Amino acid sequence: MDNTNTYEEKFQRFSNIISTKTMEGFMVADRNDKSLVAVLVKQGEKVNHLLHFLISMVSCGFWLFVWGWLALIKNKEQRIRISIDSAGNLTEEKIKI
Repeated sequence: MDNTNTYEEKFQRFSNIISTKTMEGFMVADRNDKSLVAVLVKQGEKVNHLLHFLISMVSCGFWLFVWGWLALIKNKEQRIRISIDSAGNLTEEKIKI
């Protein structure tokens, strides 16, 4: 039995994976259907700065550390590269910005 996948099978798997990732909130930044490689981007969560400012005022500034941490961590953009090699193996890697 031949274990090599046809291009159509690999392309279908590739498209299904991208579809699943878009349902998870990713957007397609770049897609190459010939090479079966795509770069997906997910925007970070928005931080409610007004709310954190008010909490900081009430807590005499102690909340500033939490606010700063949330602004740095939650607001980061995520990028991943999805690819399928010639053997049909899926590779998903995070891209550092």
